[in-house]
Amino acid sequence: MKTILFVEDDPIIIQVYRPALAKAGFRVEVAGDGLAAMRIALQLRPDLVLLDVMMPKVDGLYVLKYLRSRPELKHTKVVVLSDASLADAGKDTVAQNPDRVFLKSQSTPKDLVKGVNELLGNEGPASPPS
Repeated sequence: MKTILFVEDDPIIIQVYRPALAKAGFRVEVAGDGLAAMRIALQLRPDLVLLDVMMPKVDGLYVLKYLRSRPELKHTKVVVLSDASLADAGKDTVAQNPDRVFLKSQSTPKDLVKGVNELLGNEGPASPPS
């Protein structure tokens, strides 16, 4: 079972996306701020980090820089799931080389699961017919 570290401070966003990721077969651990995310990532060594940019204590861009600077974490897949800050920090976010960026306002849990499965090389569960 692959592990995702979901770095998000908004409990509603966690409630929207976490069940879909768990249903797709992922173990999902949550960090509520950037400082906790760095500590947990180092201990957990997740397969993928799902990262908000606007975070308390330490912002997501700093967390992304941290992940890319640590030899044991630099190849960890990182998906930025954010909104407001991308308009202002988009260039900085891209400079830190996330593997994918999703805008909360334009993404569904299904979109996110599909993107995560693609990044991790999973086929994922069969989609129900439309």
